Amino acid sequence: MRRQTLSSTPARSRWIAVLGFLFLVLPAAAMASDGSTTLTLTGNSERQVDNDRMTVLMQTEARAPEAAAAAASVNRSMEAALERVTKLETIEARTIGYSTRAIHASDDRSRISAWQVQQSLELTSGDFDRLGELVGTLQQQDLTVSQIRFSLSTEARREHRAAMIEEAMADLKDQARVLAHSLGATHLQTLEVELPDDRYSGPQPIMAMRAMDESASQPALEAGHSTLSLSLRGRLRALGAETLRVDSE
Repeated sequence: MRRQTLSSTPARSRWIAVLGFLFLVLPAAAMASDGSTTLTLTGNSERQVDNDRMTVLMQTEARAPEAAAAAASVNRSMEAALERVTKLETIEARTIGYSTRAIHASDDRSRISAWQVQQSLELTSGDFDRLGELVGTLQQQDLTVSQIRFSLSTEARREHRAAMIEEAMADLKDQARVLAHSLGATHLQTLEVELPDDRYSGPQPIMAMRAMDESASQPALEAGHSTLSLSLRGRLRALGAETLRVDSE
């Protein structure tokens, strides 16, 4: 009995090694008990779309010996800007980032020499020309541009989504046909299709250098484009595949 146990150990090890090899060489095409093969694939679609939204971040700030005086100055500038913006229906506005900071004397850090108050105004619109004109006007009223960025609206992304789903599905089917042909299969059956969230890659925000120049009444604008990506994950069954025989040497 002891001799039989020792002689069977190498054979068991060889079978384990063979089974492990089979699992490694067949990761994406699993063969079912009925002779069909399950394919797991990903179909992709990508397109570049012109940006249709422009967002400008502007700010106003004031410095005074008293915090109340600095705040009053900032409030006046912001109220005047908002009053002008509310007359333009195509432009959305919101105030963000209100801050008050103490300025310490250079010769005595324990003494406050002044107070600095700052507030930002975010403007967004699909009317680039109208928003550009407004920015030029507000620059002349103690507001400065800190950032301009362009993006793609939700409506624009939704408009392209249906077509991109069809493109991704066509890509998935093309891959499945190639694999099925290489397997010798005669039919394909869709088992499952998963649609994850689409991906949206917009451009990085750009600093509006011309807008910072006092001699420029309106910033130079270049909207650029954004990249939309969509993927479909699917499982298909390849039927009627030939039985592949591996001849041993």
